[in-house]
Amino acid sequence: MKKNSIQILLIILAIGLAIVSWFFLPDVVAVQVGLDGQVTNTMPKIFAIMIPFVISIVGSVTMTKENKKGMILSIAGILILIVSLIFNI
Repeated sequence: MKKNSIQILLIILAIGLAIVSWFFLPDVVAVQVGLDGQVTNTMPKIFAIMIPFVISIVGSVTMTKENKKGMILSIAGILILIVSLIFNI
């Protein structure tokens, strides 16, 4: 039961961050920043949101009790969404 609650929590968090990102991110999102602080690569908003969202959902669904790779993948997708929000707002 605990595994299911963690999966559901990660999925809800990913959905919430995707919704917040849709409203707060600009139409063109900076996805890479150079050492000098200048944007080196951009992406349309839909791809900048959907790629980490799908990574997080796939990680949550594939998470098992013995194999924690799914949890790491899910948390990585959530962290990507958070970082993109921080750098683009």
